[in-house]
Amino acid sequence: MDKTSSEIFGHFIYDESLTYDQLLSVEDAFIEAVDAILERADAENIDFTPMGDSLMLQCNCIGHKLYIFRKIACDLAEMLPQTISGRLVCLSHSLTICHIYWLHPKKWEEQSFLIPKVPPEGLKAWHAAQ
Repeated sequence: MDKTSSEIFGHFIYDESLTYDQLLSVEDAFIEAVDAILERADAENIDFTPMGDSLMLQCNCIGHKLYIFRKIACDLAEMLPQTISGRLVCLSHSLTICHIYWLHPKKWEEQSFLIPKVPPEGLKAWHAAQ
C-alpha cells in the first residue's frame, strides 16, 4: 500500500521583467531552495517541470497534515524573490479535502474546502450517448 496520502501541485510564475538569462539563473537557485523546503517536509518524488516563464512542481507527502502545508507555504513566501509568485494545491489521495495557497514574497493566502462524495444540488448534468 502507498505510504503517501497527499499530493502537492505547484505553479510558479516568473516576472516578465526577467531576461531569459536572468530567468535561468533565478530558476536554478529557486528549484534548489524549493527542493530543500519540500525535503524538510518529508515530501517524496519531487518533480520540477520548467514551462517557459513558469515552473511546475509535483510531489507526494506522507500524511495529510495542514500544519505541514502551512509551514511549506510560509517557508516559500519567506524565500520568494520579488520576481516570482505562485500557487500550491495540496490534495488528499482520498479526494476528501483540498488546500490552496497563493504565494507572494513575504505573504501567503490559504483556502481549504471539503470535496463532497456526491455532487452538490443544481449542477449541470451531462449524459453519455446511448
